Amino acid sequence: MLLRALALLYNRLPVRWQRRILDRTQPRFLVGVVGLGIDANGHVLLARHRFGAPQWRFLGGFLAPRETLEDALRREVREETGLDIEVGPILEASQGFRWQRVELVYAYRVIGGTQRLSEEVLELRPFDPRELPEVRVDHRGMIERHVARAAEWGQRR
Repeated sequence: MLLRALALLYNRLPVRWQRRILDRTQPRFLVGVVGLGIDANGHVLLARHRFGAPQWRFLGGFLAPRETLEDALRREVREETGLDIEVGPILEASQGFRWQRVELVYAYRVIGGTQRLSEEVLELRPFDPRELPEVRVDHRGMIERHVARAAEWGQRR
Protein backbone atom coordinates (compact mmCIF):
# COMPACT_ATOMS: atom_id res chain seq x y z
CA MET A 1 0.00 0.00 0.00
CA LEU A 2 2.76 2.44 0.94
CA LEU A 3 4.68 1.57 -2.22
CA ARG A 4 1.63 2.34 -4.37
CA ALA A 5 1.17 5.71 -2.68
CA LEU A 6 4.85 6.54 -3.19
CA ALA A 7 4.62 5.53 -6.85
CA LEU A 8 1.59 7.77 -7.39
CA LEU A 9 3.39 10.69 -5.77
CA TYR A 10 6.63 10.05 -7.69
CA ASN A 11 4.80 9.80 -11.02
CA ARG A 12 3.15 13.18 -10.44
CA LEU A 13 6.48 14.92 -9.96
CA PRO A 14 8.10 16.74 -12.89
CA VAL A 15 10.72 14.65 -14.68
CA ARG A 16 13.55 16.91 -13.46
CA TRP A 17 12.55 16.11 -9.84
CA GLN A 18 12.27 12.39 -10.60
CA ARG A 19 15.81 12.56 -12.04
CA ARG A 20 17.11 14.38 -8.95
CA ILE A 21 15.62 11.73 -6.68
CA LEU A 22 17.22 8.94 -8.71
CA ASP A 23 20.57 10.77 -8.82
CA ARG A 24 20.63 10.96 -5.03
CA THR A 25 19.34 7.47 -4.23
CA GLN A 26 21.04 5.21 -6.79
CA PRO A 27 24.71 4.15 -6.81
CA ARG A 28 26.90 5.65 -9.53
CA PHE A 29 29.52 3.88 -11.57
CA LEU A 30 31.51 4.35 -14.75
CA VAL A 31 30.68 2.99 -18.19
CA GLY A 32 33.71 1.76 -20.11
CA VAL A 33 34.06 0.73 -23.73
CA VAL A 34 36.93 -1.38 -25.00
CA GLY A 35 37.63 -3.00 -28.32
CA LEU A 36 38.93 -6.34 -29.47
CA GLY A 37 40.70 -5.04 -32.58
CA ILE A 38 41.14 -7.45 -35.47
CA ASP A 39 43.35 -6.93 -38.52
CA ALA A 40 42.93 -8.45 -41.99
CA ASN A 41 44.97 -11.51 -40.93
CA GLY A 42 42.79 -12.22 -37.89
CA HIS A 43 45.44 -10.90 -35.51
CA VAL A 44 44.40 -9.15 -32.30
CA LEU A 45 45.49 -5.53 -31.85
CA LEU A 46 46.83 -4.98 -28.32
CA ALA A 47 48.45 -2.06 -26.53
CA ARG A 48 50.81 -1.61 -23.62
CA HIS A 49 49.72 1.42 -21.63
CA ARG A 50 51.83 3.79 -19.56
CA PHE A 51 49.32 3.72 -16.70
CA GLY A 52 48.11 0.63 -14.89
CA ALA A 53 49.34 -2.93 -15.16
CA PRO A 54 52.21 -3.67 -17.57
CA GLN A 55 50.35 -6.43 -19.42
CA TRP A 56 49.11 -5.95 -22.97
CA ARG A 57 45.42 -5.07 -23.21
CA PHE A 58 42.66 -3.64 -25.36
CA LEU A 59 42.27 -0.01 -26.31
CA GLY A 60 39.32 1.88 -24.89
CA GLY A 61 38.17 4.17 -22.15
CA PHE A 62 35.15 5.73 -20.52
CA LEU A 63 31.93 7.04 -21.98
CA ALA A 64 31.48 10.81 -21.92
CA PRO A 65 28.07 12.41 -21.26
CA ARG A 66 25.74 12.28 -24.27
CA GLU A 67 28.21 10.16 -26.27
CA THR A 68 27.14 6.93 -27.93
CA LEU A 69 29.01 3.78 -26.99
CA GLU A 70 30.39 3.36 -30.50
CA ASP A 71 31.48 7.01 -30.69
CA ALA A 72 33.26 6.64 -27.34
CA LEU A 73 35.29 3.69 -28.64
CA ARG A 74 36.11 5.51 -31.90
CA ARG A 75 37.21 8.58 -29.94
CA GLU A 76 39.33 6.63 -27.47
CA VAL A 77 41.15 4.66 -30.18
CA ARG A 78 41.74 7.83 -32.23
CA GLU A 79 43.03 9.73 -29.17
CA GLU A 80 45.34 6.91 -28.11
CA THR A 81 46.64 5.81 -31.52
CA GLY A 82 45.67 8.23 -34.30
CA LEU A 83 43.79 5.41 -36.03
CA ASP A 84 40.22 5.52 -37.34
CA ILE A 85 38.13 2.42 -36.75
CA GLU A 86 34.89 0.78 -37.76
CA VAL A 87 33.08 -0.50 -34.70
CA GLY A 88 31.57 -3.94 -35.07
CA PRO A 89 29.27 -6.07 -32.94
CA ILE A 90 29.17 -5.96 -29.18
CA LEU A 91 30.88 -9.09 -27.93
CA GLU A 92 30.37 -8.95 -24.19
CA ALA A 93 29.16 -6.83 -21.30
CA SER A 94 30.87 -7.30 -17.97
CA GLN A 95 31.16 -5.70 -14.57
CA GLY A 96 34.63 -4.40 -15.31
CA PHE A 97 38.00 -5.33 -13.87
CA ARG A 98 38.90 -4.00 -10.41
CA TRP A 99 36.67 -0.91 -10.76
CA GLN A 100 32.98 -0.37 -10.06
CA ARG A 101 31.90 -0.08 -13.68
CA VAL A 102 30.06 -1.63 -16.58
CA GLU A 103 32.37 -2.48 -19.46
CA LEU A 104 31.17 -3.15 -22.99
CA VAL A 105 33.45 -4.98 -25.38
CA TYR A 106 33.14 -4.44 -29.13
CA ALA A 107 34.93 -5.88 -32.13
CA TYR A 108 36.58 -3.26 -34.34
CA ARG A 109 38.87 -2.95 -37.33
CA VAL A 110 41.15 -0.15 -38.45
CA ILE A 111 39.88 1.70 -41.54
CA GLY A 112 42.27 4.66 -41.74
CA GLY A 113 44.26 7.30 -39.96
CA THR A 114 47.98 7.44 -39.28
CA GLN A 115 49.40 5.68 -36.25
CA ARG A 116 50.61 8.27 -33.70
CA LEU A 117 50.72 6.86 -30.21
CA SER A 118 49.63 9.19 -27.43
CA GLU A 119 51.60 9.63 -24.22
CA GLU A 120 49.19 7.10 -22.75
CA VAL A 121 50.20 4.20 -25.02
CA LEU A 122 53.75 2.81 -25.04
CA GLU A 123 53.33 0.24 -27.78
CA LEU A 124 50.68 -1.07 -30.19
CA ARG A 125 51.02 -4.38 -32.05
CA PRO A 126 48.97 -7.12 -33.69
CA PHE A 127 49.35 -10.62 -32.28
CA ASP A 128 48.33 -14.02 -33.56
CA PRO A 129 45.64 -15.15 -31.08
CA ARG A 130 47.52 -18.46 -30.65
CA GLU A 131 50.74 -16.63 -29.67
CA LEU A 132 49.67 -13.92 -27.26
CA PRO A 133 52.10 -12.03 -25.05
CA GLU A 134 51.37 -11.45 -21.36
CA VAL A 135 47.79 -10.14 -21.61
CA ARG A 136 45.68 -8.82 -18.76
CA VAL A 137 43.76 -11.83 -17.46
CA ASP A 138 40.23 -10.56 -18.17
CA HIS A 139 41.18 -9.53 -21.72
CA ARG A 140 42.81 -12.91 -22.38
CA GLY A 141 39.52 -14.56 -21.48
CA MET A 142 37.61 -12.25 -23.80
CA ILE A 143 40.03 -13.01 -26.63
CA GLU A 144 39.58 -16.74 -26.07
CA ARG A 145 35.79 -16.41 -26.00
CA HIS A 146 35.33 -13.96 -28.88
CA VAL A 147 38.28 -13.89 -31.28
CA ALA A 148 36.62 -16.25 -33.79
CA ARG A 149 33.46 -14.12 -33.95
CA ALA A 150 35.46 -10.88 -34.17
CA ALA A 151 37.70 -12.30 -36.90
CA GLU A 152 34.69 -13.53 -38.88
CA TRP A 153 33.14 -10.05 -38.69
CA GLY A 154 36.52 -8.45 -39.56
CA GLN A 155 36.83 -10.50 -42.74
CA ARG A 156 33.50 -9.22 -44.10
CA ARG A 157 33.87 -6.13 -46.30
